[in-house]
Amino acid sequence: MHSFNFFKDFDMKRHIKYISGIAAMVSLLAAGCKKDFFNRPPVAEVTVGNYYKTTSQVQASTNGLYGSPWFGWNNKVGWSITELSSGNAFTYSSDVNAFNTWSAPNANPEILAAWDSPFTVVAQCNGLINNMPSTIAGVPQAMVNNALGEAHLMRGVAYFYLVRVFGNVPVVENPVNDIANFQTVPTNYISDVYELIVRDLKFAEANCSVGTANTGHGDSGSASAMLAKVYLYMQDYANAQKEAEKVINSGEFSLLPVYENLFQTAFNNNKESILAMQWIYNGGYDYGNSIQASFAYNSTITGTGDGYAEIGPTIDLQNAFKAEGGDTIRRHATIMVPGSFYPDLDAAAGGYRFPANGSAQNENAAAKKYVVGTPADNGGKSAAQASGNNTYIQRYSDVLLIEAEAILGQESGVAAGTGIPLTTSTSNATALANFNMVRQRVGVPAVTSFTYQDLLNERRLEFALEQDYWFDLCRIDGYQPAGSATSPTHHPVATAIISQQERGTYSGAANSSPAPVIYSKKLTPVDANFFFPVPVSESSIDPNLIQPPVHYVFKN
Repeated sequence: MHSFNFFKDFDMKRHIKYISGIAAMVSLLAAGCKKDFFNRPPVAEVTVGNYYKTTSQVQASTNGLYGSPWFGWNNKVGWSITELSSGNAFTYSSDVNAFNTWSAPNANPEILAAWDSPFTVVAQCNGLINNMPSTIAGVPQAMVNNALGEAHLMRGVAYFYLVRVFGNVPVVENPVNDIANFQTVPTNYISDVYELIVRDLKFAEANCSVGTANTGHGDSGSASAMLAKVYLYMQDYANAQKEAEKVINSGEFSLLPVYENLFQTAFNNNKESILAMQWIYNGGYDYGNSIQASFAYNSTITGTGDGYAEIGPTIDLQNAFKAEGGDTIRRHATIMVPGSFYPDLDAAAGGYRFPANGSAQNENAAAKKYVVGTPADNGGKSAAQASGNNTYIQRYSDVLLIEAEAILGQESGVAAGTGIPLTTSTSNATALANFNMVRQRVGVPAVTSFTYQDLLNERRLEFALEQDYWFDLCRIDGYQPAGSATSPTHHPVATAIISQQERGTYSGAANSSPAPVIYSKKLTPVDANFFFPVPVSESSIDPNLIQPPVHYVFKN
């Protein structure tokens, strides 16, 4: 994959006329914003400003912000950071097994992907934000506003990933301002990155269309939902609740009745989907969803020769589902255990049953979520390492749990920078209604009160294998905006939770005799493990990236 340095590549390529003529760009946009243009900012020869002339061009301008630029994140590093590091999954696979122990070095290619992919999104958003005219003759103003709103939305989302993975990163609103000093650009404080995210999401909320998230593009409601989540991370509980209530009261989104349908291709952009990465199964590698290739237990399931079972759901995650008692619906949709039957997989052969001796990575289970089956199972919308199912960025159940947590946070009275005590409980009617709505959708009994620990457990089971749990663990000790890679944030509660996780493997298959035993493994992270290192390919060009951060000066 091309290594994208957000200033270096802009400078190198500003003299290269890699798109010749308006007609070529029209073709690219009509095809869905192909990578050749959208994986780097526009160059001087062809700018967004002198290109967009028609309504269809403006409408297509944001298509590419939801797909291919996210491939590097979605392919492996997204689930490596969030599922391996969090204790939800385990792997022996040499390319990503360092994430089991938070020891991925700065030269690891997946660390570069975690940096490269979101910054590519940032660059493409900046290309639109800084070059698209605020008014275009013959194009409805609402449509121009929406395009700019989507660009701000996705820039904010990209930075939300970056700040949670790396901590302090450079705030780049317009790369042209830094071309001359791209080798000395500093990182900015976490608080500055969050300020940019909030500004971007507020702009998107005010300018994006309303009620159009089912098209696969983010809308005003998507911005409100993301803003609620960002405020939750900042421990601004009042605003988190306010934004969550906007989304809930709008009626635009709702829970999909059948949980398992959420992860089937036919249900892309459903009523629960607030924002998602959009994949093209017939676009080839870089354009399709490659998660199935890594997660599926075997090629019988995929029908396309891949299916590498690169992760196994940990014993700890399996035990978390068991501890909830009747949570079999979510478990069945999330992980395969011996004997589990899936009529939607390999349907032409009558369905797929996970074998009694099935075991991915010696965990006696395998991943199911984001595993969608053969091309025939998906109406032809699947190919080798390129499925057509979306990857969620946010679902409506998240908004319900965000409001429940925001209410709990306000009742706890904790100040920002101090995590909510795990034993803090609430019986607030609104919080309970939201919490129980998520539970009852999957057949789990309603409760009359819940603690913060209960809420975190609920989030783990609801979003397991959806690239979220690690970020929950990282935030439960409170918002620490002054922290950085050179001055680590502190995580005593998260460390205590992680240190009790069973990250071991089984001695044999579930049906083996004698019965398998657990080769137990418990690991304890240190504070420095909660951020990942800046890729060495970036810091070697710009050494300031690994120096203490400085404050960013916003222009307005």
